[in-house]
Amino acid sequence: MGRNVRALTLREVTRLLTDLSGLTVSERQVSYLLITGGVGADAAYRVHGRTRLYGSLDVALARAALGLRAEGVSPQLTRVVITYLRDDLVRAWRSAAPLALAITGVQGSLEPVAKGRPSRVSAWVPLRSLWQGLEARIQEVADSRDDVWMYRRVRVSAVPRNTL
Repeated sequence: MGRNVRALTLREVTRLLTDLSGLTVSERQVSYLLITGGVGADAAYRVHGRTRLYGSLDVALARAALGLRAEGVSPQLTRVVITYLRDDLVRAWRSAAPLALAITGVQGSLEPVAKGRPSRVSAWVPLRSLWQGLEARIQEVADSRDDVWMYRRVRVSAVPRNTL
């Protein structure tokens, strides 16, 4: 089987997040964060049942949200923090900086991991661990299928996507 586009459907993202986090994740939760919340790379409106595909950045942002959820942060605060820190999170992942997503009260920030978890922080999610091995797992899932359903079977490479 040839290498497919490294992008997953909503159902595949949900299954992958459930496997990676060990938490129960619903498609509605992922959709709420990435589409309704506008955090995903491709949150544009879809017509005629076109399938939306998610890349590694989308999955990493959803993993960050799950990490905050595991730390006891509310879904509303999680969405707000990830929305406002989205660009900083992307820069941190691209630079491979040893940072953690920290929540203090109702404010989120990126803190150096080297200093350790400060006592004032209520939630702490190291960023490197979220990205580690993620692209390989996404490629594994993407290689297991050749097409997606859009009212008919369509090659995954033919699905319109704003960013990959």
